[in-house]
Amino acid sequence: MTLRLLACLECDQCHNHFENLVSVKGLDPGELSEEVHRLVLSAEDDEWECRKNATEHLCASCIERIHNPF
Repeated sequence: MTLRLLACLECDQCHNHFENLVSVKGLDPGELSEEVHRLVLSAEDDEWECRKNATEHLCASCIERIHNPF
């Protein structure tokens, strides 16, 4: 059995979306945890920033505005 995981993050400021889809064969909880971690890393590679234990998400554009407001 193959399980497909879709990560969809929404920027809390501008509501921009990041989406990524991965497939996992089997239902091993350890593998699922690793795949979820990889999805978070892929968002960070796309310059997203997760804060407060992933309850707040900021896209690269909003991060830039925060650090360089002028």
